[in-house]
Amino acid sequence: MSGISKEHILQAAREITGAKPTPERAEELAGTLNVLIAALDKVASDVAFETEPANMKTALDQLAAD
Repeated sequence: MSGISKEHILQAAREITGAKPTPERAEELAGTLNVLIAALDKVASDVAFETEPANMKTALDQLAAD
């Protein structure tokens, strides 16, 4: 997996919000996201990609209601 770069953060911020964070903030956000993604990959390594609740729509609706 390729990591999220500062440039990706700057581009995505412009596209999504129209605003642009400072390069320093973009670097900080990229680092934080890369740590989060690595942690998620680690804890989910034994979960099959296809694994989901039998009734995914109901599960998502219940989460949205919380």
